Amino acid sequence: MKNASSNLLILTATITPPVGAIKLSRTDPKLRLDDYIQAFKFYLPFVIEGKISGLIFADNSASDISEIQKICQAYNINEKIEFISFEGLDYPPEYGRGYGEFKLIDYVMQHSKLIAQASPDAYIWKITGRYILKNLGEIVFTRPAKADIYCHCRNIPIPWLDLFVLSWKKKVYNKTLKNICEKIREDQINTSSEIAFRSILDNLDTQFSITKRFRKVPDLQGIRGSDSQGYQEMKLKLLVRKVLNILVPWLWI
Repeated sequence: MKNASSNLLILTATITPPVGAIKLSRTDPKLRLDDYIQAFKFYLPFVIEGKISGLIFADNSASDISEIQKICQAYNINEKIEFISFEGLDYPPEYGRGYGEFKLIDYVMQHSKLIAQASPDAYIWKITGRYILKNLGEIVFTRPAKADIYCHCRNIPIPWLDLFVLSWKKKVYNKTLKNICEKIREDQINTSSEIAFRSILDNLDTQFSITKRFRKVPDLQGIRGSDSQGYQEMKLKLLVRKVLNILVPWLWI
């Protein structure tokens, strides 16, 4: 794996969703908190073993995160773990969850001490905090060193960017992704955040190096917020994508 000092992981969270949140079926704060706890326990060993240099858990619903903080007490890694909880849901639900998540990212990039201390060339990884990316190690290890932004796009059945995991170099954030939440407001774009985000990256200035396909197909575990369906129940689809990624990698399915 790449030098651990070059990788920081942000786990985004909304423990208590706003009333009226659209396209969201998993709204119970207790269930969502349990999702975040299970995912945090999965990612914590990456920090303990030195594979990731730091982990930032960021909740934008100003919820009680003490249960998650307690998980770290048995380990002497306080300087590598950061918790941020703030009120960041002061926008109409019609803006969409993509808007809220990347507004959260803007806040973290501005206020995180770990990110402030990191070098300009540090790799920042954002993962939707309720999900377990089972092959995180493989994805981090195979990240192209020259990529300013590293993401996973699909062209079939439509141009799409998977927003549950995304990586960028710290030094390019302000010029590429800062305030992107305003460009993916679903009340204005009349499409999904994933489609709009893909279009934005497709048209980003060519001075930036963007790798739009992971070398390893993301292997997710968790409950989707939109329909409460488990990713682990879609093993056949994952297998097909892995096979096609090897046999016909240019299809981007």
